Amino acid sequence: MKHQKTSLPHTGLATFCKAPFQPDLEEFEGDVAIVGIPFDEATAMRPGSRQAPRAIRDASTRFGFLGLGQESKGFFDINRGRNIMAGVRLVDCGDADVIYFDQERNFRLIYDMVSKILAHSALPVILGGDHSIAYPVIRAYEDFEPLKIILIDAHLDYKDELLGLKYTNNSPFRRAYELPFVEQIISFGIRGIKSTDQELRESRAHGNLVFSNYDVFENGVESLFEQLPQDLGNYYVSIDIDGLDPSLCPGTESPEAEGLNFMHVKQIVQMASERGKLVGVDLVEVNPYLDTSELTQHMAVQLLVETIATRFP
Repeated sequence: MKHQKTSLPHTGLATFCKAPFQPDLEEFEGDVAIVGIPFDEATAMRPGSRQAPRAIRDASTRFGFLGLGQESKGFFDINRGRNIMAGVRLVDCGDADVIYFDQERNFRLIYDMVSKILAHSALPVILGGDHSIAYPVIRAYEDFEPLKIILIDAHLDYKDELLGLKYTNNSPFRRAYELPFVEQIISFGIRGIKSTDQELRESRAHGNLVFSNYDVFENGVESLFEQLPQDLGNYYVSIDIDGLDPSLCPGTESPEAEGLNFMHVKQIVQMASERGKLVGVDLVEVNPYLDTSELTQHMAVQLLVETIATRFP
């Protein structure tokens, strides 16, 4: 008697959506390459996001049907009345082998990993980690000039330095702006007591667009997109989970009240896909220690799947 493979969530290896594990970045084959970066040394207050890649992968096993490669039927989008991501080959390339107290080595390793994925024409999907990891990831996109960055976050992360340090999770997008191939950073959901007028002034003076949470609430995503270029070209999406309201995603280092909801973020990534080409995405700042309900990591998985789907509709 032939048994049908069930591949239940709690069986087998907990790769992202139960995709094949292909750690050899020289030889892997896939359309989407998942990489975990379990690094949170740049966290100022509540460490724990180093555990996020493992927690997000574990939560993602409920969508194991997406990891079947060319045999995958994708998922049915009830609002569009059709299947999305059918036949898309997800592969899980494992984690960056980070080490304590050697940020320069870690950032170089992250850059090398993403560069190899891009050389295979795959879409890098990065599981952070704190937000400092976005900078070495974005550095790997020098061949994608001009590159725009869409940032979903409670904070601008645009400080030039903090206590003399230039590579904390307060500064990744200031460092990204300094890269010659980054054309513009477009931020959504900025709010909170930690946001400063200096960061806002400097970011806008550099030609970036900054939309607060109230901009999104009062005007709507579609209206804000009227201020964006009609052709985004190549764009990279960085999602800090604290961009969403803490009632939805409480497991994060720096929760800020009055955050965006899931539909806001989904609209942002879908509307961006109508104007350009998604070339990479990271999702950061999930701290599984701070959410025993595991709601945060489940929301993170759905956000990642929805974002990937915009590249493979």
